[in-house]
Amino acid sequence: MNQILYDPTGETAPTKRVRQMPPASLDGKTVMLFDIGKSRADEFLDHIEVLLTDKGLTVARAAKPTNARTAPKEVMDRMVKEADVVVEALSD
Repeated sequence: MNQILYDPTGETAPTKRVRQMPPASLDGKTVMLFDIGKSRADEFLDHIEVLLTDKGLTVARAAKPTNARTAPKEVMDRMVKEADVVVEALSD
């Protein structure tokens, strides 16, 4: 079964990328919780943060200033530098 993976980055011309496999375990990894600015996304991420920290995992947070635009380069660079895994909050 072929899967189509859509790119949520707002690129005007899609780029083919090799799919990254998820890690076998989150032990020793930093999980970045990414708030894209949608309504109540922060509540969802707050709950996820509690669940992950209760399991002893390292959690960091990042956010877009608004949901109407792509994330600034600085935010994306920080996530790439600091995170092993990113959980992106969507809602609607």
